[in-house]
Amino acid sequence: MIDLSPWLWPGAGLGLVTELQQVWWYFSLSLWLVAAAFSLAFMAKAAHKRRYWLFFGLSFAGNMLLIGALDAISFYLGFSVMSLSAYGLVVHSGDKTARRAGRLYLQLAIIGELLLFAALILRASAADGQYDWQSWQQVPLDHLTILLTITGLGLKAGFWPLHIWLPQAHPAAPAPASAVLSGAMIKAGVLGLVMFLPAGDPLLQYWVPYMVCLGFFSAGFGVLASLLYRQPKVILAYSSVSQVGYILILVALAWTANAAAVLPVLIAYAAHHAFAKGALFLFAGVNAKQPLPGYWQLFFWLPALALMAIPLSGGAAIKTGLKSLLSEMSVPGWLNTDILTGLLTLGALLTALLFLHLAAALRQQQRELTSRYGLAPAPGFALYWQGACLLVLLLVLIWLPWQWQPMQQLSLQTLAWPKIWALSFPLFLAVLLVYIARWRQWRLPATYYDRNSAVLLWSLWLKRLYQPQRQWQAPRLKFNWRAAERALNRLAPANVVSSSALLLLIMLLAGAAFL
Repeated sequence: MIDLSPWLWPGAGLGLVTELQQVWWYFSLSLWLVAAAFSLAFMAKAAHKRRYWLFFGLSFAGNMLLIGALDAISFYLGFSVMSLSAYGLVVHSGDKTARRAGRLYLQLAIIGELLLFAALILRASAADGQYDWQSWQQVPLDHLTILLTITGLGLKAGFWPLHIWLPQAHPAAPAPASAVLSGAMIKAGVLGLVMFLPAGDPLLQYWVPYMVCLGFFSAGFGVLASLLYRQPKVILAYSSVSQVGYILILVALAWTANAAAVLPVLIAYAAHHAFAKGALFLFAGVNAKQPLPGYWQLFFWLPALALMAIPLSGGAAIKTGLKSLLSEMSVPGWLNTDILTGLLTLGALLTALLFLHLAAALRQQQRELTSRYGLAPAPGFALYWQGACLLVLLLVLIWLPWQWQPMQQLSLQTLAWPKIWALSFPLFLAVLLVYIARWRQWRLPATYYDRNSAVLLWSLWLKRLYQPQRQWQAPRLKFNWRAAERALNRLAPANVVSSSALLLLIMLLAGAAFL
């Protein structure tokens, strides 16, 4: 722990003093390092590489700072550096789509930071000018502070309805940037919700049922929206909206008196989602650039099946833990635990449909590349390097459920046959539904697919408010300087050049004598 309060502000400090901070820092750092290694090959021939690495490094520094922050101001500074620097990653390509997505991202990022800053001021005022987390744990909350915090941090976390920047930013950003944007940066909003809002606060309990319902709605909305798009990175963006919905449910449960039982599952879910979604975004980036050998499909199906909660995977262990929490702990408010556990089963079915849809989109992308360039060429060093980075993430995904303490017990629970059937049934049903849909050729009208979000019009309207197209300019005087010069030349005597040269020589000699 580094105490900075003598030099900065009351309570200022950096350190990994809690298990939450330690695990969050480790999995975020690991994903950033893998994404950086992947970028060495993926961005080797890209334009503006120095600019990419500048914003990549700044975003990384901000992310690490906010995780290690022991006070709210340090968290806010890291959060701001990370959020604003990520704009450079979103607009890296420089095309029209990237600029449009970057404008929307920057607008919402600034709005989120302003809301979070307002919540920070209210909390600091209630805590008599103290900014450290321990002091804030003893200060009761008010509804305005809760609303500002959830909205400000939710714009970064990306759950519904604050998700609107995600489907625009992910397709525009390079694949390694999308991997850390989804795997690490949106988790900053989740971590902030846990740190800013202390568990057990009496007023916060009124928000728990509504946040649980919001999490379930976000989980379902993300899947249904993804089925209307055919670009792999857009589908993955909506998948993040869906998965963050489940994480939001765990955050809401962590606000109750049973936070000690919920936090291990929350940490496990965040870490597992970071590695799985990071691997999928990296794979989608390579899949869009060149035809791939057949064995590369393993790099897609292993993380996809893990997120679909296939038995013996980390996703299965986490979904089992979440279902156990909802069925065993007393959820405050008017929620029915039986209905909530049933919604988890429905959510597993929807998640399986999403990734089967994503697999079809990736296959279509490969068909188009094959028809354009022919069969997959012999793998070069860059492809081997990118495959090695993906392999690291897959090994971590396989290691987590059986070697990491928070997930070991949950993984053992999935070995019973009733659990195996309960986890496998949604996947089997999803495969059957996809087969029937293709057999019957069920499709919506073409106008429903790949539509631009209406929020882009709102973004353009907001731009016109603070950056009007017609700006006031000082009136320009129309004066023909060339005509005036010619008139002066006609009035000047013939020896004006020699006279000017003589005058200049006298001035130089006088200056030299003076010095």
